[in-house]
Amino acid sequence: MQRLLLVWMMILATAQVSFAQQAEKMTGRWYGVVNANNEHLRVVINLTPRTGKLTGTIAFPDKSPEIKNLDSVSLNAGILFLRLHTADLVYIGKVNPDADNISGKLIWGNINQDVTLTHKEIKQAALYPRPQEPKPPYAYNTEEVSFRNDADSVRLAGTFVRPSGFTANYPVMVMIPGEGPQNRDNEVSYHKMFLVMADYFAKNGIATLRFDKRGVGGSGGNADSVDIHGTARDAAAAVRYLKSRRDVDPHSIGVLGYGAGAASAQILAADNPTIAFVISMAGIGVNGMEWWEQQQLTAARAMGMSDDEYATANARMKPYWDALLAEKPLAATRADAKLALEHIYDSLPAELKDATDKEQFSGADIVSPEMLSILRYKPVSYLRRIQCPFMAVNGAMDEVVLAEPNLKGLERGLIENGNMMVTIRKFAGLNHLFQSCKTCDAEEYATLEQTIDPLVPEFIAHWILQLPPVGR
Repeated sequence: MQRLLLVWMMILATAQVSFAQQAEKMTGRWYGVVNANNEHLRVVINLTPRTGKLTGTIAFPDKSPEIKNLDSVSLNAGILFLRLHTADLVYIGKVNPDADNISGKLIWGNINQDVTLTHKEIKQAALYPRPQEPKPPYAYNTEEVSFRNDADSVRLAGTFVRPSGFTANYPVMVMIPGEGPQNRDNEVSYHKMFLVMADYFAKNGIATLRFDKRGVGGSGGNADSVDIHGTARDAAAAVRYLKSRRDVDPHSIGVLGYGAGAASAQILAADNPTIAFVISMAGIGVNGMEWWEQQQLTAARAMGMSDDEYATANARMKPYWDALLAEKPLAATRADAKLALEHIYDSLPAELKDATDKEQFSGADIVSPEMLSILRYKPVSYLRRIQCPFMAVNGAMDEVVLAEPNLKGLERGLIENGNMMVTIRKFAGLNHLFQSCKTCDAEEYATLEQTIDPLVPEFIAHWILQLPPVGR
């Protein structure tokens, strides 16, 4: 940055162009895009001439609604210089009057890249093209709905999508989002998976109800306190709501769960003869702790860590994992986990202690009720009690829920008690979001235009439509 500032000082010393002539063309908002940590961020700069000089503000609306006043704004010899000290940000650009743009360099912390500014406003949708997302008017019926989970005294909001031109005998499914404060579209990395899937299903004779998880969107409740069992009760309330509708066949209601939502679907369907079918997308089929260790080993290998190094690190953390798995209430679990981390810190080699202090290390435990319920989850105890048709699908390149062990675990748990209506499918070349991928890690999700490989909803729809009517 120092080198660029020296260049700027030289420009100031030789500038001969009238400020007034240039400033008039610079007034107003300028828009650009910055690529930061695999995200596209809009930058909005507003320039105003005031008492013989330019002033301005800068904002990154996709990161924060805050608008900050620039510390330095200068325009000389067709070169614009902007600086914001608190963010360690500098922009130096050449004004191109004929093209009505400014081409320059943005330096912001560890970011150093070319950024072109124009007067044309950039919409957020333009940052991440999503060609699969449906646009109204839709070729089917959509309805904003709400329903109540009386067991937990919470009201949920969602969208009911019904095919046009079909009788009330169409299959219907409740779509259960994945881990975290997810909205009804199961939106991850600017991809609205459930929206795209619901669109395909409706066009092919299948109705859906997708809902916001607690504390998200239009749903009440607390997002920080719900676990997979609470989400299962919310999904059960969605099923009861569907049964109350005159345009829904109560014998054709199934559930689809993604990620942690697949575990909730298993819980809901166990010993429940009213569920017509279950679809698990990237759902775990092994015990929660085993799933976590599989994921962490995969991540460690990707970072170049050997299996022996990982085993050593994992063994050191065993008291912490034991505290989480002790089946105690949340408050007691967190207290035990913090104590375990304090003891682990005391045994760390000096070079590791140099990287952090004891308070930071022991305070790093922020396990949520939902994550705790996943770590403690034992799928087989629910799978062996599911008697309806069951489909499990995974991406072969999934680095979050490894396809091979989890699909085998699901299949084994289901057939153990005689459920022979089981379909298992691994999709080659697809990641955790069921996208066709290259690196297939989480950092790539947002950069891919594809929201979901079309083969996945097509395969699911075909499977649902060939199921025999239940209980009619």
